[in-house]
Formats: sequence, structure tokens, C-alpha cells
Amino acid sequence: MVVNATLAAMAKHGAAGKPEKNIYQIASSVVNPLVFQDLAVLLYEHFKASPSLDSKGRPVHVPIMKLFSSKEDLSTHLWQDAINRSGLTALGNPISKKSQRLEYMCRKLVEQAKYLANIYEPYTFYNGRFDNRNTSNLKESMSIEERSQFGFDVENIDWRDYIKNVHIPGLRRYVMKGRGLHN
Repeated sequence: MVVNATLAAMAKHGAAGKPEKNIYQIASSVVNPLVFQDLAVLLYEHFKASPSLDSKGRPVHVPIMKLFSSKEDLSTHLWQDAINRSGLTALGNPISKKSQRLEYMCRKLVEQAKYLANIYEPYTFYNGRFDNRNTSNLKESMSIEERSQFGFDVENIDWRDYIKNVHIPGLRRYVMKGRGLHN
């Protein structure tokens, strides 16, 4: 779709013979959004139906993703989860050296996760939408034949089909290189 829209914009502006500044967003967030909550559900459904395998050939059970509305909620959850998983029972002054080391490791892991959350905040807690009016107008300026040949209509993306049958299988095949798949 990006390539097709780029070709259509080049053809339109090249034929006009005069320079114009236009921004074309190939984005579905206004006309056909895929919100993170829906993506999380699709990922869960896919990996529940077709789980990856661990090193011993057993299916890896993936829980439904817990989503947070703020970095503060995420931070609180991370620390509480670290406490629960580590066996530490209280914040403050641990008694033994072993407890002190464990608390230190938990704090370091939580701080690393918070650091990553800060880096990815614009993508995970961003609620903006990308205006695709220029792209829509570009599409409308094309003939029916051109639209058919150089389609970039984001409004008709079936996100469920794309994520479950194209995107995730592509990641599993090309990024994970087939690791953890049923044979």
C-alpha cells in the first residue's frame, strides 16, 4: 500500500509539472483503527490455537496480555510482580544478605523494564490518530482502473485476517525462523 500510494503521488505530482508539498499518511487509525487491546486479543487467540513449543516440545501457554493505562500503573505492577515471584514479602530492609541481593536484582529488573517502557511510551501510550485526508483525496483523483491497479485503501483492511493469517505467520516463519513451531 505504501509503494502503491507513493507511485500514485509521483504520477499525480509529476504530471502536474509543478512542485507541491503534500503529506500522505498510509494509516488506518482514523478510518479503520487497530487498537492495541484488539491486537492483544488477536495475538492471544493465535498463540492459543497454534502455540509455540518449548525446548522439550511442550506447548507454551500464553496468558492474555495485561494492558496498562499509564506508566505508573505498569511500574506498580512490575514491582508487585517481582516481589511476588521472588518470594520477598516486604518492602524495606531485608534481613539476610541473600534477601538483599534478591531485592537488588528485582529492583534492577524493574528499573530496566521501566527504562524500556519510557523508550516505547510514544508507541504504547499514544492515542493520536494520523490524518489521511490527503491520501483519500489522492485515491479519489485516480480512475477506477488506477485504483484497482494501485490500491491503497486502508479502510478495507481486515485486521483480524491480516494479523492472524499474514502478520503472525510471517513473523514466525521469517523472524523466529520456524523455532517453536509444530512440525
